[in-house]
Amino acid sequence: MLIHPYLSAYLYVYLDLILLEMKLFLDNTRYFLSDEFVDLSIPITNQKDNVNAWHCDPVKIEPVVAEGFIGDVNQGAPVNFRNISLNPHGNGTHTECVGHISKDYITINQCLNEFHFFGQIISITPQQVWNNEFKTNDLVITKAAILEKFQLGQDSKVLIIRTLPNLEEKRTFHYSDTNPAYFEDAAMELINELGIEHLMVDLPSVDREMDLGKLSTHHIFWNYPAKPAYQKTISELLYIPTILQDGTYLIHLQIISLESDASPSKILAHKIYSA
Repeated sequence: MLIHPYLSAYLYVYLDLILLEMKLFLDNTRYFLSDEFVDLSIPITNQKDNVNAWHCDPVKIEPVVAEGFIGDVNQGAPVNFRNISLNPHGNGTHTECVGHISKDYITINQCLNEFHFFGQIISITPQQVWNNEFKTNDLVITKAAILEKFQLGQDSKVLIIRTLPNLEEKRTFHYSDTNPAYFEDAAMELINELGIEHLMVDLPSVDREMDLGKLSTHHIFWNYPAKPAYQKTISELLYIPTILQDGTYLIHLQIISLESDASPSKILAHKIYSA
C-alpha cells in the first residue's frame, strides 16, 4: 500500500500480524522497523540529578494551587494538573534554530518542517588545544577529526557527534563553569561544506562556554547574519548510547510546537536494514 513519497522513492508499509511491527521501506533495498529505535534524548526531571548547564534554575514540576484546589490526586484532586518550569537550553536535550542568535523573533516551530532524515553518528575524542586568548588548555572538536570519521556519499542531512569517552554521567552532569569541549571554526565550516542541515551533539554548546559572546560557530553554521539558513537546526545535550555503532541511521527529530528559539526535543535513531 503506497502511503507517502520519500526521498524520490516510495514508502511502503507492511504489517506483520505475528510480530505486530511495521516494516517501513525507504526504497526497494532498505527498510527500518517502526518499533526498533534508540532514544538519544535525556529525560527531563525535577530531580537534583537532572542534567544542567548555563547556571539554569532546576526544573520545576509542581501541582497548580488555587483557591480550594491542589492539582495532585494524592492530595484529593480528581486529576494531576501541574505547572512545568524549565529552560530548554540548560535543562535537557533541546533543538534550536537561528532564532537563538538573531535579532528577529524566529522560532523553532517555524523553521523545522521536516522530521525524518538520514544521519551519521560518528565518535570523536576532542583534542587538547592551547587557547592563547584565555590562557588555558581547551578540548576542541577539530576539522581533521570530523574528516577522519565522516563517510562521504551517504546522503546525510544529520550529523550526530558522540564525544569520547562516552561516560554515563553525561545524563546527569552539571556543566556550568566546567569549560566543556566545543567546535573550532574550521570544523563548523566543514560541516556546512558537507551539506549538514541538522547538527546534534552530546555537549551543552557547539561554542566555548565563555567566549565573550562571540558564538562564532553558531554564526558560521547558520550563516548569520549574511544569509540565514532558516531550515537548519542544532540539537545539544544528547546522550548517544555506546550500543549504537558509528554509521548511518534514520533519524526522527521531534519537538514541541513552541514558538520560541528552542524546544525540548526527542531524537530517535532507527537502524536501517537491507531488504
